[in-house]
Amino acid sequence: MPTLFFKLLILFLFVVNSSAYSQINSPASCFGGKKQLKQFISKEMIYPKYSLNNKIEGKVVLSFIINPDSTTSNLNIAESVSPEIDTEAVRMFKKLLWIPAVYLEKAIPSEYILEIDFKIKKYKKYCKQRSYTDFIFPYQPIDSSNIIYDLKKLDIAPYPIFKDRLYSFNDFIKDNMKYPEQAFSRSISGTVTLSYVIETHGGISNIYIENFIGGGCTEEAIRLLNLLKWMPGVKDSKAVRTKMSFDIGFNLKDKNKNYRSNQGNNTM
Repeated sequence: MPTLFFKLLILFLFVVNSSAYSQINSPASCFGGKKQLKQFISKEMIYPKYSLNNKIEGKVVLSFIINPDSTTSNLNIAESVSPEIDTEAVRMFKKLLWIPAVYLEKAIPSEYILEIDFKIKKYKKYCKQRSYTDFIFPYQPIDSSNIIYDLKKLDIAPYPIFKDRLYSFNDFIKDNMKYPEQAFSRSISGTVTLSYVIETHGGISNIYIENFIGGGCTEEAIRLLNLLKWMPGVKDSKAVRTKMSFDIGFNLKDKNKNYRSNQGNNTM
């Protein structure tokens, strides 16, 4: 009987501790999670011309440490494909932002493995979806430091590029938003807040959901954000990476008057 009692006690403590562990701990992750990481790679990858012409393919595996302050260290190419492809994998990696692992409600350093697949067929699909094979920089020269600037530190703030100069950001949202059917049927309304980085080429990366609402509204806000092309921020006469954020209001009563943009003021 004592033996059975202790076995049951150990099992009970294991279940309790496992439940508590899952509640107060979380692994390290990329901003926006795996889905946003996949989308980032599809938009950012520029397949090296030599490797493309010579049909060189493979998977680059990077290992590194995500520190408690969200920086990374100890970068290592665990699996290499070729010097050119490895360089492109590292270039993309340096543009990513990370969320550290948490243990006992405290950020801790942890190892992370990032796999980037270089497949020519897949890359051509990326190019078809995004309509470009190489970046066109709307403002030059560009800053290559990868520093992300706060709006207050810029000489010129980023702005969305539209063909019609009189066309506004709010006009774009009103013309392109598709109120999600699920949200409509469930009478869901509210405001989605997204933060993101505008890259030197005017594309968007590192989307992070600051305020989530259900019914497909958050996904629709991200879709809208990804449709935009931006003029990058300028600092010291160079195009730089900039942190931005915006709110998109979903209002069933008056959809045409409740969309607004909001530029972020905190440095990543």
